[in-house]
Amino acid sequence: MEWAHMEPVEYKPARRPWIREILAGAAAGVISNLVLEALAVAARHLI
Repeated sequence: MEWAHMEPVEYKPARRPWIREILAGAAAGVISNLVLEALAVAARHLI
């Protein structure tokens, strides 16, 4: 009987973690790219 509760109200909280995961993944990718670029620049200067 509690399945009736799972309508529009329950969908929004379910979507937010998805968006957060995508944003977190994108942010992690950008940060890792910046770190790799910084390391590459540092390596060029050291060599």
